[in-house]
Amino acid sequence: MIKKNGLLVAATLVALASGAAQANTVALSNIEALWYDGTPAANVTYLNNPSTITASARWGVPAGGAGPSGYDFKIATQPLTFVVPPSPAPNQVLGTFTHLNQPINAGSSITGIKLSIGADVVINGAAFVRKTFNYNFDHWETPNADNPCADGGTVGIGVNVNGCADRVIAHWSSVSDSFTVGTDTYTLNVVGFSLTPNGLNPFTSFWTAEQNNNVAYLLANVALTSDVQNAPEPGSMALVGLALAGMGLVRSAKFSKPKV
Repeated sequence: MIKKNGLLVAATLVALASGAAQANTVALSNIEALWYDGTPAANVTYLNNPSTITASARWGVPAGGAGPSGYDFKIATQPLTFVVPPSPAPNQVLGTFTHLNQPINAGSSITGIKLSIGADVVINGAAFVRKTFNYNFDHWETPNADNPCADGGTVGIGVNVNGCADRVIAHWSSVSDSFTVGTDTYTLNVVGFSLTPNGLNPFTSFWTAEQNNNVAYLLANVALTSDVQNAPEPGSMALVGLALAGMGLVRSAKFSKPKV
């Protein structure tokens, strides 16, 4: 009987795992990018915004002859296709991000700005729904002559070659839309930057050199909203719970076996 119980539990887990692993294709197309809510608002101007190609934001009173600072976001080739589960899906390049980092007068920079991505979401080839996903960009305009620089380095060396580097961090916003695949709720989640077009070696803090157009690839994946908020996946937890319960049943049967 113990053996039969063990086999029954194992068969149940395999069946559940097979169901959970059913592949679903999520495709994003007709993507439109929009910069908005630059802070402070009075410092920011927007160009080609919204755009289906490249959206831009500019700020700062130039301290030299190179012009203002700003961000560009160029949308990647479409459609973007993700397969779930698992969650999160493998990272893909959402687009190319450029920080035009120029010397500007104090008080004319920003501390943050937001990026909106609108897209048609098609699930397993079904009719699309239009969704909007939002991301916060935290901007740290550091004093160029600090010693040490904010990243711990020294002026004249590495990324601080022309003055202390500035920092950009991008992250998913809770006001983003979500969509349903089966019984699970997913969203498009930004996970950071990469210096390579295939998205290798992602990082979250992008230190950008002064007097340079600093280019990186913005990476995203499709993830359960609970994953994005660093909570365990309900499906995974249920599966683990069932496995533990099954082990308990087998163990109970073992210890209740009558002596001969």
